[in-house]
Amino acid sequence: MAKKILVADDEKHIVQIVQFNLEKKGNYEVIVASDGEMALNLIKENKPDLIISDIMMPKMTGFELFEALKADESLKDIPFIILTAKGQDSYFEEGQEKGILHILTKPFSPRALLGITKEILGE
Repeated sequence: MAKKILVADDEKHIVQIVQFNLEKKGNYEVIVASDGEMALNLIKENKPDLIISDIMMPKMTGFELFEALKADESLKDIPFIILTAKGQDSYFEEGQEKGILHILTKPFSPRALLGITKEILGE
């Protein structure tokens, strides 16, 4: 059974790149959300094995989504990767302070994303 990964990003072309690489090269089932609020609802419904989220999204940022998951006992242990076009050190520092272990800057290497995904999922 393929592991489920939720991808939350409001940039359609980023979602397409991530989804293609995860489904075709990683054989994962990908669930897509275009904003943080939609992502939270889909996470509650589907309990994915991993979440890959942009920081800057409508309705709820990636950091706010991460905090909402950590506040929910049934969702707090789902691994979380941040993708961001914002390369400032402050975003990396804030992510690390919140407990986000993996932050990739856009543009990112699909190979690197797939490698991190496999490492997190123990494959």
